[in-house]
Amino acid sequence: MQIFELYFNPKLGRHPPAALLTKGEAPDLIFESFCYEPENVYERRLGSLYMVGELKNTLPQNLKLISNLAGLIKSKFYAFPIISLDRSLGESLKRVNEFLTEEVKKENTSWLGNLSFVLISLKNFDLNFTKVGDLKILLFRGGQITDIGERLEFQEIEPYPLKVFQNIVSGKLTEGDLIFVSSKEVFDFFSKENLINEIAQIPIEKSFEKELKKILKLKEKLLLEISGICLLVFLKPEVLPKEEFVFKKKVSFFPLERLFKKFGKFPEKIKEKMSFGIFFAFARKTKEIVFSPFKKFSLLLSKIKSSLALRRKIILVLILIFLLALGFFIFKREEKKEIKKNEVKLEEIQKKINSAENFLIFKNEREANSLLIEAWQEILPLTKEEALKEKAESMKARIEESLFKLNKLEKISEPELVFEFRKEEIFPEKMVLLDKALYFFNSYNSWLYRFEGGEKFKIEAGEKFNLAIPFTEHSILFFFKPDKLISFEEGKFGEPIILKEPYSNFNFDDFTIFRKNLYFLDERAGEIVKYPPLIEGKDFPKLWLSPETKKIENPKSIAIDGSLYLLTKNEIHRYYGGKYQETLKLEIFPPPQNFDKIFTKENLNYLYLMESVQKRIIILDKSGRINSQFQSDQFDNLKDFAVSENGREIYLLNGQKIYQINL
Repeated sequence: MQIFELYFNPKLGRHPPAALLTKGEAPDLIFESFCYEPENVYERRLGSLYMVGELKNTLPQNLKLISNLAGLIKSKFYAFPIISLDRSLGESLKRVNEFLTEEVKKENTSWLGNLSFVLISLKNFDLNFTKVGDLKILLFRGGQITDIGERLEFQEIEPYPLKVFQNIVSGKLTEGDLIFVSSKEVFDFFSKENLINEIAQIPIEKSFEKELKKILKLKEKLLLEISGICLLVFLKPEVLPKEEFVFKKKVSFFPLERLFKKFGKFPEKIKEKMSFGIFFAFARKTKEIVFSPFKKFSLLLSKIKSSLALRRKIILVLILIFLLALGFFIFKREEKKEIKKNEVKLEEIQKKINSAENFLIFKNEREANSLLIEAWQEILPLTKEEALKEKAESMKARIEESLFKLNKLEKISEPELVFEFRKEEIFPEKMVLLDKALYFFNSYNSWLYRFEGGEKFKIEAGEKFNLAIPFTEHSILFFFKPDKLISFEEGKFGEPIILKEPYSNFNFDDFTIFRKNLYFLDERAGEIVKYPPLIEGKDFPKLWLSPETKKIENPKSIAIDGSLYLLTKNEIHRYYGGKYQETLKLEIFPPPQNFDKIFTKENLNYLYLMESVQKRIIILDKSGRINSQFQSDQFDNLKDFAVSENGREIYLLNGQKIYQINL
């Protein structure tokens, strides 16, 4: 059996490097694979375990979620190798479901709708597997390709009681079969470039590893543009090593006295001789213990006198001790130099703080803010230096106090709770505000909830929506991938509208509306597609960005008010008429780490930003200057937000809770 774990571009920040675990930052996407082979004869009764996991929109508390799931499954699966394989799998999935239920009770729900996971059990040629999410599982056999994960493709998470992993699919494999597991982005790329068919056609008699490398080498440049994971399990006849059992003869000591008892009385003379023997043996042993160190030392001295090689060894040891001592003194001297150097840095930082305070006297807040942010960034490394830690931390606290005021950061200990969904109702991912009603939905349930006037109403939709925006004054436009739109007005859904395809393999991640024109963002392609008002036969799409204009990598969200604002991880880029205009200069404290969403409208004067990593909502004027920002420890699972028509109320979707901020 051959195993291939293919990671495509984890260096893009989508696979969690260890540094992230200490910085408290989270990548957008995490993917990992795990291969566990039996370690002993008992575990071989259950076979091998292979797992692949992917987590999107990762929050810091979930950086280890995939590895934790894999560890739980492995420990439970191999815990009792004497039970049947089916029962071991069942117990493993039960334990994982219990673990995830506990996470939900702790209000850690950000992984819902974002987690994809595949578990494969393989014993000899017996296959058992289960999955959740959009990872693909294919079987290659004799050039034929079968989607064996199709039966689990539409398996939904049961919310109450929570069941993430449910059904197990079983089958029988043969020699030469290949199991293919991949994330969606990798699968889409392999399909587009015909790599799946090429891999399936590799002859069984050839070296699979060599042929696979040839196929991937031809697409090396294109593979740099994707990020994801692929696990290949190529089956060969399984040969189990022979178990060796070594039998050792047990040696026991038979008392001499018992031997004589069998034949008569134990002779007293023999007893007496044995006693004297024991006494002399004890005395001899005591002498050895007392005088042994002196003998050894005198022997060592005589060896040193007679042995040139030994003298050389001793000289080398002495030289080593000398060098170590010299290194220690050099290190101490360099340490003093470093302390003096850092003291000079602290003085320079203090000068910047003084300059910033002077700018504040003359009401030049922007320059003061810029200088204080520089000072804060420079002092951060010094807070980790033990010699100057106390002084540096004190200075850092003073800088932060000034920056919080300048950046109008309001920390809310108890934000206003509008209402909260019960765990059995829904785990919403998105929200939209229409008139005075809030609508909530997710991408894995075919219903939505409406909240108005303190009451909730469940509405059956018949479809699973991905995105939504207010369309007219009294209607909402829902979008579900890849190309369907449906309007909702006065409690009723209209007929679905199928969008014309702008180009092959399009994938819309966000959309907005301006004067009834729809603008869709394709994050992977870096394109914005414009659809004119939806009139029958006239919805021809157009690539909105001019071919010669600057395109932004990894866009995340769009908003429009005449100008179009394109949001990336920590920047805002403004376009007009399909052409790049500027990148807004953002001097925000705390510095942005990973923006999630941007919103504005033609009638609003501000840009509204959500950053779930730092638990805050930011409000900027349209030049990028800070107006206000709100942060709370309660905003620990921000999913979405909505702004009222007049821009004075902000509604925050945080897990199953909805908060309100009044401006």
